[in-house]
Amino acid sequence: MLAVTALASGQRGWSDDTHGREATPDYGRVFAQDVVKRLDIRVSAADWDRVMADMTDMVGPFGAGGGGRGGFNIIVDPAAVEACKGLVEGSACSLGTPPQTGRCVQLPMGTGLACTPLPGVGNPPGRLGGPGPVGNLPGERDDVELLPRTPVYIPATVVFDNVAFDRAGLRLKGNSSLSNTWRSGVEKLPFRLNFDALSDRFPDTRDQTFFGFPNLNLTSNSSDASFLRAKVVGDLFREAGVPAARTAFVRVYFDRGDGSRYLGLYTLVEVPDRPMLETQFGSSGGNLYKPNGAGARWTAFVRDSFPKKTNARDEDWTDVEDAIAVLNEPRSRPTVWRARLEARFSVSVFLRWLALNTVIGNSDTYGSFSPHNYWVYGSPRHRDRLFWIPWDHDLAMNAGGPMIMIAGGSPPTTPGLDLFHDRVTATWPLIRYLLDDPVYRAAYRANVEELLNTVFEPSRLSAHLQAEYARIAPHVIGPDGEQPGRTFINTPQAFTEAVATLIRYVETRADAVRQALAVAP
Repeated sequence: MLAVTALASGQRGWSDDTHGREATPDYGRVFAQDVVKRLDIRVSAADWDRVMADMTDMVGPFGAGGGGRGGFNIIVDPAAVEACKGLVEGSACSLGTPPQTGRCVQLPMGTGLACTPLPGVGNPPGRLGGPGPVGNLPGERDDVELLPRTPVYIPATVVFDNVAFDRAGLRLKGNSSLSNTWRSGVEKLPFRLNFDALSDRFPDTRDQTFFGFPNLNLTSNSSDASFLRAKVVGDLFREAGVPAARTAFVRVYFDRGDGSRYLGLYTLVEVPDRPMLETQFGSSGGNLYKPNGAGARWTAFVRDSFPKKTNARDEDWTDVEDAIAVLNEPRSRPTVWRARLEARFSVSVFLRWLALNTVIGNSDTYGSFSPHNYWVYGSPRHRDRLFWIPWDHDLAMNAGGPMIMIAGGSPPTTPGLDLFHDRVTATWPLIRYLLDDPVYRAAYRANVEELLNTVFEPSRLSAHLQAEYARIAPHVIGPDGEQPGRTFINTPQAFTEAVATLIRYVETRADAVRQALAVAP
């Protein structure tokens, strides 16, 4: 109960070693791998009312229905699916009589798109989304295309390891995970913590960090009944040598002015920021982008599709603009094309990511429905070459998860394994052009073969999944587990079966990849 005591005691004071901008990022403490730590958050009742009012204005009343998970099936109107046939996520669509303007929204587990109405001219209020362009607004909009703006920040006291951080910025985060959870009435909402977000209001918090980390995400695993994907897949990418965020499990206790309650088991996720860039690239001075929108496909450079998360005042996008231009050059002289591309883009890291992402099975990323869920970083230590950073893995290893029922029909089927992405068109040029090149195709194949024997070796990976399950199970089910109204798990069996299904998936997936390798040219 130390954390609760710390909350009650108010401000604990500032220490440069734990709160300061120059604090050494304490990965061992914040992203502990051998224990599940406790994190306490306290906000005032009035500030939480602001969050509720802001979300109600954007999405409609909390618990109004129309989305969510929680161990139940999601019912989708077949007309909404038909309205997005042949389109990509974020495309304009219309639905109903009279027609309502909407956007195509990806269904969980990469099973298709459905048209979701937006408020605007001729549309009723209180629906998902909002008017205005898709994409990032100034600041730190992070894949919330379904909302008209970034959710509001409020001050929060955060306590971890008996150390308090006062007036940290807290907001809701996410895209479909946030809107679906909100409308389903589950209190376990996803959060973003930015520890100096409110420094204009509270100058004493300027440059405040959390043991050296300026920003953190708290992912609720709303689309993953096993709780394991976001954590384990990130581990696999880093093990494979692909830059990826650190993660850890944490028990979150939340006080909204009416007492502290266990909100549930979350995955704490490192946000690509100065600590991660310096740790994994040796420098944080380059351009970091969180791509979104049509330009994020890399068919042509679109400045608005590459919002900067660093060097925002520097009006220079030369690194990404040049990389996209070279990628789309004629490839009649492949040796020259490869050399020019590799000078601007780390092809080896991308092929490594693509190989493992394909072996794992992850459609919620580049090359599928929508060009999102990745970052790119121009590393000064590598002559500003761009590096691929994967993001958001809760829909990877996509067995299990929610069943998407098309009203009056059957669940959509998933196409067979396309190991070499032969069905991918030139609308995804990073995949199509690289795998059409015999040198890069051979390098991709070599990565797949190696990963099957190392990172994705079934017995080894299954043991990892079982160890993580044993660590988190007491915080998910049982007397100290999640509670009704603050969980997406209806029964203990739903959790244990989801984990068992995931382990079976690893074994069958490895076999399927080996078979595909054997017959691929």
